[in-house]
Amino acid sequence: MTSSVAGVVGQGALIAVFLVAALSKILTHRALTQTISKLGFSAIARPAALIVIGAELLAVTAMTIMPSATWPRGLIALLALSFAGAGIHALGLGEKIKCGCFGGGGAALGWRQVLYLPLWLGLAAVAEFAPPSWSADEGLAGLAALLLALVAWKLLAEVRLWRVLRGDRMVTPNPTRHENAEVPAA
Repeated sequence: MTSSVAGVVGQGALIAVFLVAALSKILTHRALTQTISKLGFSAIARPAALIVIGAELLAVTAMTIMPSATWPRGLIALLALSFAGAGIHALGLGEKIKCGCFGGGGAALGWRQVLYLPLWLGLAAVAEFAPPSWSADEGLAGLAALLLALVAWKLLAEVRLWRVLRGDRMVTPNPTRHENAEVPAA
């Protein structure tokens, strides 16, 4: 029982993290393209960015509807190895390269990707040795719930920002009219 819970948690964590990463990259795909280009692969940066995003979405979808299949977790391991390799390559270049991992954030590509490699591989291994057994319908329902939660989270952030902006509005006086001047009757 404990091993199956660990598999569900491991696979669920991979689905959630890689879904957020893929959706973030879709919104800011230029940031990932620039990252790949700065790594020295400018000739293939755009197709490589699309391949990374597509691979993440494919892995998430496959782990959701075919939870016991091995190849999606293998794809996650391959992605994790390539991210760590990109981090090592960036460190070797000796320049700060903006990471496009979760969209257009300001983090630098480097040690973080290397240090996360054991986590991604560990979660994939746990899910592989105790694969979840939900059905495709249950997986899609879970994915829909996760997507709704992500949308709600983003909307809450937007509402908070809107409230701050609304509270910060300045009323500027009309520069063509003096404040103490009489207003003519219409």
